[in-house]
Amino acid sequence: MKLLDILCDEIRSSATYNSNIQVAPSVVLWTDKLRQWESALPLLQAAMPELLVLGDYQPDKRQGPAIWLKCVIENTLPEFELPNDRTPIIYLPGYERRDLRAIAKCPEELKPLAELQYRGSWWVYNTAGRDWTVNAFLLSTSGGAGLDVAADKSTQAALLKVLPEILESERSDLANKRLEAPDFNKLISSDPIRDLLTWMNEPKPSRERWDDKRWDALVSIWETEFHFNQKTDGELTAAQLLCRHQGPWEAVWQRYAETCTHYSEIPNLLLKVEPDLAADGASYPAVNEKEEQKLEAELSKLVSGHSSSDVRKSLLALEKQHADRRDWIWYNLDLSPMAGILQHLAMIADLTEHAFNGSTVDEMAEQYKERFWQADDQVLRALAYPLKNQHQELVQGLLTIIYTPWLEEINNNFQALVKQYGYNGELVARESTAEYQAGGEVVFFVDGLRFDVAQRLCRRLERLGELTLTNDWAALPSVTATAKAAVTPVHEKLTGRTSDKDFQPSLKDDNTSFSSHYLKKFLSEKGWVYLSETETGDPTSNAWVQSGDIDKEGHVKGLKLATRIDPLLDEIVERVEDLFSAGWRRIRIVTDHGWLLTPNTMAKVDIAKYLTETRWGRCALVKDNVQTEHLKVGWYWNQDVTVAMAPGVRNFVAGKHYDHGGLSLQECFTPVIDVVNNQPAVATPSVSASITELRWVRLMCKLSCDTEGDGVVAVLRTQPGNAETEISPRKPLKDGKCTLMVDDEFEQTSAVVVLLDDAGNLLAKQPTIVGGDD
Repeated sequence: MKLLDILCDEIRSSATYNSNIQVAPSVVLWTDKLRQWESALPLLQAAMPELLVLGDYQPDKRQGPAIWLKCVIENTLPEFELPNDRTPIIYLPGYERRDLRAIAKCPEELKPLAELQYRGSWWVYNTAGRDWTVNAFLLSTSGGAGLDVAADKSTQAALLKVLPEILESERSDLANKRLEAPDFNKLISSDPIRDLLTWMNEPKPSRERWDDKRWDALVSIWETEFHFNQKTDGELTAAQLLCRHQGPWEAVWQRYAETCTHYSEIPNLLLKVEPDLAADGASYPAVNEKEEQKLEAELSKLVSGHSSSDVRKSLLALEKQHADRRDWIWYNLDLSPMAGILQHLAMIADLTEHAFNGSTVDEMAEQYKERFWQADDQVLRALAYPLKNQHQELVQGLLTIIYTPWLEEINNNFQALVKQYGYNGELVARESTAEYQAGGEVVFFVDGLRFDVAQRLCRRLERLGELTLTNDWAALPSVTATAKAAVTPVHEKLTGRTSDKDFQPSLKDDNTSFSSHYLKKFLSEKGWVYLSETETGDPTSNAWVQSGDIDKEGHVKGLKLATRIDPLLDEIVERVEDLFSAGWRRIRIVTDHGWLLTPNTMAKVDIAKYLTETRWGRCALVKDNVQTEHLKVGWYWNQDVTVAMAPGVRNFVAGKHYDHGGLSLQECFTPVIDVVNNQPAVATPSVSASITELRWVRLMCKLSCDTEGDGVVAVLRTQPGNAETEISPRKPLKDGKCTLMVDDEFEQTSAVVVLLDDAGNLLAKQPTIVGGDD
């Protein structure tokens, strides 16, 4: 691994947080009083596109004054966008942490950033908040490269002089030896291809950084090995030779292809090269740029005045023309966004070419299960694709033409079958819950786990165990109050009364609305346990777990839900890993309903207020004995209660991109995922333990615990089930107490106190912040 990659990983890790007890930091602050890292900024910014620099206003270099930086990280500058999957990093050359900490004495130019220290995190070396120097990074075995670097003045001067070259070096090439000034100086010419690309990336800064001796050596090497005379030819000639990549320049091109993300300015240089018609166009960014412009123009033409059929045909034809460009280097550099999004649009066009139907509800559901869920998945991927605002609007316009009418038609077909034959979910949900196994099973409820999203989740879970994906039907209407209650293990305790409100069932034995209180009470009576977000429980019992905010995020974020799907699934996988680490053998993941997400707002359909008791977006509670043109179904919990359904994918409320509660395959055809732990079963611990008190005294974690049995030890980990993430020595409990010591480099790190038996079984855990709250 390159030192650059290690450095980037360590800086980014400063944004790590425990989602159970913390909110995500809004920024990572990096101070550098001595400006030691400045010479490597171009390299660092190429590797970390989220890296911003405090300085003079130069937005093309992601640099500007404090006010500009605040605007950038708050996403208030539409012309400047940061990666939405990374926490912004602000580099503060010439300042140290205490310049911000002492607000009263904070320099004027820094004051707009002062409040970020409370919403962000720091990349600092120790508890005193000292800057990470280059030497400290190279030496440190925790948070650094772990190298052996001499401390003499000549060595320290040399490492600063060739910092970019050091960062470009593989750690394995520098490890296991004493590094002194000559070792660093050898980096000057040990890799002439790297030096050539570095110079092409930024000719003037590179030349200024390299002394005359080194420069003359490099010019000589390049002339000998690459037949290129820098003094007479210049960087444009080098660009031409790189694009042609013939003879010795083939090796230069291959290196560039492998490390292109480290040379952010080279594409701008290569754009100046007139393409050689006889050469491979894939090596000319000008060819790619021209193709991107053509494709954007073609796509823009399709959003008005064309039928769905014509747009689909055009998208598939364009995909044949441009698919090969995704194998070009420019695609890896995010310079081919139109070619990238086209892949998803073409797949949607292919999948939605015909609106499928069936002779029965089951037949139509089987087609959706086998193939057509992929259309929904590809729409989410298209909406999540990183594009400029105007391109996102273009994509939404195209999806409105090819996806929304298809969605409307297939669900009109589905509703027609339900009207003719009835709805499969009237009994299936109750039968599914009866299959819950007694002993050793967790039922993991995820709100709003749509079938296509479940397919993504399955791919993440495959490595954890034997996996089976089946399906169920949501209870109607497909809202959480009704459908979640139907998949709980206590559904037999519930009923529906005509007086019940908002589709919330009530208790059979008491005219009281079902709530989380009664869920926990009835689970306990049945011998089940309700586990909170951090609990793992007894793996010999049965447990109910609920997590995942898919539905909540959909209602809040609308179309932006598409960008949140993967992070939400990662949280679910982490919880499954946690439960398996605690000894559970089987986890069944269930859900209440799916949802609709349309690129344009759903078409509004009217239903007279006087006909309804309650009107939601996709369903309405109809008054007794009234007639309506809309499809009517019985409430799952009481068939005497009539519910009107919005037709197709329309809505009784205007302005909705995201909604559920209606009758569509996307809302009603729900997944059930069974995961069986494929790791050998661990013997049931003969001891038990729980944490009763946890407090920090500086970097000492003092524990008080209740234990039954001997041999209990405590340890701090960053991942509770992973012994490789331990950040403290293991300590045995004596009279239920012990103190864990942590190095200052882990201060303010999110961690978990774990209690283990002598076989390594996890007995108890509790999340914490090293050193306590700042």
